Amino acid sequence: MKVKSLRHWLRVGHYWLGVIVSMQLLIWLGTGIYFNITPYEALKGKLYFKTPPQLEKQSFSVNELLPLASILARVKPVEQVSLISLNQRPVYLLDEQVQRYQHDCKQQTLIDALSGEEVMIDSHLAEQLAKQTYTGNGEVIQTQKLSAPFDEWPKECNPLWQVSINDDLNTRIYINGVNGRLVGHKNDRTDLADLMFKLHFMDYLHQGSFNNPFSWFFGLVMLILSLTGLYWVIENLLMKRYRVRVKSG
Repeated sequence: MKVKSLRHWLRVGHYWLGVIVSMQLLIWLGTGIYFNITPYEALKGKLYFKTPPQLEKQSFSVNELLPLASILARVKPVEQVSLISLNQRPVYLLDEQVQRYQHDCKQQTLIDALSGEEVMIDSHLAEQLAKQTYTGNGEVIQTQKLSAPFDEWPKECNPLWQVSINDDLNTRIYINGVNGRLVGHKNDRTDLADLMFKLHFMDYLHQGSFNNPFSWFFGLVMLILSLTGLYWVIENLLMKRYRVRVKSG
């Protein structure tokens, strides 16, 4: 009686696990089709995007740059110094501690390489930097500073400036509030794309990663489904339930 009951529940569990796996497979199929028929520019918010202009070395002389020694003498110890461009101005980017990824929390200072003054990413500068990456016809309607966590950029740790544009896509441009780096563009089309990515990668906890508890759970479900299926195949073989039918004539 116990053996029969165990077999019964194994069979019921196998069927229900199959239902769960089938639902996720359908989601993968649907989202995969969406990714294939949707242009890359729409998925990544690139429709009104252009690469920010690079620093033109002809606009200044190397001799005009302040010596690094004079700047480092009046700031905290740093691990790395880079020369970057902010609004076509040469700026020293001082890293107190170098991070592995761009979205990690930064401990950085910006120093104008010509004047020696500290540069702060305020709303005006963030708006100018955002406009340099925009090719549409819309106008800026709002610029606001946001703090982590962010729904649209779950991995970002630093404060971000959100520059909203009143175009046909409701474009939103995000600028890193520490170093002025362009984080990316978002709009109405990327909102749908983000939902599809969430479904495809089972990122229901909004971690921005495929390596999440739902993926682990689904992997476990797949393993149990495979093992229970293997059990029924072996039992059917032992019970000689499979028959090879040979058609005559």
